[in-house]
Amino acid sequence: MHSVGRLPVSSRAAAIRLAGAALALAQVPSMALAQRGIGGTDVPQDSSVETLFTEFLHYAKLGRFTAADAFARALLDHPDATPVKVLELSDKDRLSIDTLQILVKNSTVGDNAARVLELIEKGQFEKRKDPVRIQANIERLGGDPQQEYDATRHLRDSGEYAIPAMVSTLLDDSRKRLWPRVSTALPKIGKGAVNPLVIALRVRDESVRLNLIFALGEIGYPQAVPYLRRLMGDSAMPDRTRSAAAAAIGRIESICGRTFGVSAAEEFQALAERYYDEDPTVRADPRLETANVWYWNDDQQTLRAVPVPTRIFGTVMAMRCTSEVLQLAPDRSEAIALWLAANIRREGRLGLNVESGAPAEQGVTDDTRPANFPRALHFSQAAGPRYAHLVLDRAVEDQDTTVALGAIRALRLTAGPASLVGTEEYKQPLVKALQFSDVVVRIRAALALGNALPTSQFVGSPMVVPVLSEALSQTGRRRIVVVDADAANLNRVMDALRDGETDVIGETNFFQALTRARKEFENVSAIYVSTDIADPSLAEAMVRLRAEFTFAKTPVVVLRKGQHQDISEEATRDDPFARVVTAAADATALLARLDEINADTGQTPLDPDLALSMALEAARTLRTIAANGRTVFDFGGAEPALIGGLRSPNEELQTACASVLALAPTETAQRSIAHVALDANNTESLRVSAFGSLAECARNHGNLLEESQVSALVRMAQSDPNLTIRTAASQALGAINLADNKASEIIRGYYGG
Repeated sequence: MHSVGRLPVSSRAAAIRLAGAALALAQVPSMALAQRGIGGTDVPQDSSVETLFTEFLHYAKLGRFTAADAFARALLDHPDATPVKVLELSDKDRLSIDTLQILVKNSTVGDNAARVLELIEKGQFEKRKDPVRIQANIERLGGDPQQEYDATRHLRDSGEYAIPAMVSTLLDDSRKRLWPRVSTALPKIGKGAVNPLVIALRVRDESVRLNLIFALGEIGYPQAVPYLRRLMGDSAMPDRTRSAAAAAIGRIESICGRTFGVSAAEEFQALAERYYDEDPTVRADPRLETANVWYWNDDQQTLRAVPVPTRIFGTVMAMRCTSEVLQLAPDRSEAIALWLAANIRREGRLGLNVESGAPAEQGVTDDTRPANFPRALHFSQAAGPRYAHLVLDRAVEDQDTTVALGAIRALRLTAGPASLVGTEEYKQPLVKALQFSDVVVRIRAALALGNALPTSQFVGSPMVVPVLSEALSQTGRRRIVVVDADAANLNRVMDALRDGETDVIGETNFFQALTRARKEFENVSAIYVSTDIADPSLAEAMVRLRAEFTFAKTPVVVLRKGQHQDISEEATRDDPFARVVTAAADATALLARLDEINADTGQTPLDPDLALSMALEAARTLRTIAANGRTVFDFGGAEPALIGGLRSPNEELQTACASVLALAPTETAQRSIAHVALDANNTESLRVSAFGSLAECARNHGNLLEESQVSALVRMAQSDPNLTIRTAASQALGAINLADNKASEIIRGYYGG
C-alpha cells in the first residue's frame, strides 16, 4: 500500500474540530440515521461516484465504519472513479483529507480509506503533469504579479513535468515576452527540475544554456555538479558558458556548505554510487509506480521523459552516470564494475533470471534500452574475471543476492582455477560469498570453487565442501517466522501461511522466535511481525534484524494493528525489504506483500525446483572432486549429507548421491549404498543404479559390507524373481569378490535346467 505522506495535511486545529464534529454526530439517534434511506451496509447499485464519496465520508464521520467501508469499496470499484474525478470531489470538501487521514490511523475502514487517499494522490499527480495545464501556466507567467505568482506555484507543483515546456518557451522567438518570467520561474521549480535541466544543458543556444546553468546554481542540488564540471572542462564551450558553470558550482557549494572535486569523472562516479545505493537525496519517490529518465533530442532541441519502473530508476541512472565517467576516463575500473553491477540489478528487478543470457527471456519492459540490448550476462562475461570479482565484491558488501548471482555466473563461465582463487585481494569476494546470508549465493559460490578443482590451499577452501553438503539438504520449502503479541492472531496468521510447501513457526516474543528460527530453519524466507510487540518494540526489532548478518535482507511483512499506522510506516520507510499489511489480512494478502518485496528487490525465492537443481549440481561437483583426487578439497566431509541424500524423495538425487559415495573408502558409505540396492520397496531403476554404485565402490575399496548384507546380496544374485535385479546384484556380487566360490553355487542352482 502506498504511503499518503505527500497529501496536504490541514492544521491540528482543523483535525480537532473534525474529531469534535464526528463525536457530536455520533450522538445522533439511530432513527435519524435511518431517515437517510441507507440501512446497514446496503449500497444502491446505481449510485454515482459523487454519491458514494459523499456517503463514505458521512458514515465515517458518524463512526458507522461498516457502512462507510461498504461505500468505500463501492467507490473504489466504480468504473467512473478516476483519480482526477475523486480528486475534484475531495477538493469540494475542505475536511475530506483530514477525515481520510484520521480513518487510516483510527478505524477498521483504514485500508480502504488509504486506497481512496492513494486515488486522490494519483489524481494530483495526473493533474500536475497535464501538458495543457502546464502551457496555460507558462502563459500566465506573463500576467500581473498575482497571476505570475500563482502560475509559478502551479508550475512548481508540476515539477519536472514543467521543464520541457519551459525550455521550449525559451527557444521560441515568438514568445520572447515570456523569457524573463520563465527564467525567473525556473529556479523556483526546485529539486524536481534538476534531472531534466542537466540533460537540457546540451542545448545549442548559448543564452538558453546560460539560463539553465543559472537555475541549477540557484536550486543548489549537488547532483548538478558533475554536469556543470563537464561543461567547465569542455574546451569547445564558449568562455561565458564555462565561467557560468564555475559560478553555478560556487553557488551550489555555498548553499550546501561543502566543496566539490575538480574532476568531472570523479563527480560522476560519486553520483553514480549515490544512485546505485538509492540515497534518499537522489532516489525516485518510492510511492510512485514509475520515475522519469530524461533524454535530449539534439535534432529537435527538445526534452523527453522515458518512464521506467521506480524500482529500476537508481540502477538506470547509475548506468548513465558511469557511462559519462567512461567517456571521460575510459579505463576507470570502478566505473566499469559499477555499470556491470547496476545492469545486473536492473535486470533482476525487471523479473529476469540474471544467471541466464537467453535473449528470448521476457521481463518487465525497460524503455531506456534498445530492443536488441544484450543480456547482463553478455557484458559481465565479456568484461572478464577481474571485473566479475569486482562486481561480486560489491554484492557481498551490500548483501545483494541478485548481483552476487550474476557475478558468480560470469565467473563460472570465464574463470579458470588461477582466475578464481589466489592471494590477490580482488580474488577474495568468491571466498567471502561462502558466508553470504542467502543460501543460494553460498551454494553458487561453492559450486564455482568446487568445479575449478584448485590444487593449492587458499583462504576459505575448508568451507567449500560443507556448503556443497548444505546444498544436498535443501528442499525449497518456504520457512516463515511469525511474531505477534496477540496469541489468537498469531495462530490465525500461522494457519493462513502454512501449506504443503511452507513451514511456519511463531512466537509472541520476538527473541524467542529468532532463537527457534536459528535452531529449526537453515534459512528464513520471511518474517511477519506485528506492530504491538514489546521488549523490543517494532522499531528496535527491525534494527536488530538488519544488524544481524543472517537477517540483513530477509523480507519482513509488518502486521499493522489498530492505530499503529505511524509505527508501521516509521519501521518500514527506508527499508526496501519491508512492507505493511493489516494484521487481519487473509492468506492472499499476506503472501502478496511477500511477493511484492521479492519482485521489487529482484530476489529469487528458493523453490523446490531450484533446490533440487542445486542439490544435483552439488552431487555432481562432489563426484568430480572425488574422482580428481588432486584437488585441495576433501569430499569425505560431505559423506553424512550424501547418505542423507539417499533418503531423498527424488530418485535422481538418490542416484547422484550413491554415485559419489561409490568413491568413498568407508564402511558407512558402502553399506548405505547397499541398503538402497537391497530394499525391495525401492523402484527397480533406483535399485539397479545403486547396485552399479555398489559394484564401483567394491572395485575401488573391496568388500566393506555387513555379513547380513552379503547374504542378502548372494540370495538376490541367485534367485531374485526379477531378472533385471538379479543381473544387477550379480555385478555387485562379483565386484565384492568373496573368498568362497559363489559362482559354483549360482551355477549349480540351475542344475538340470
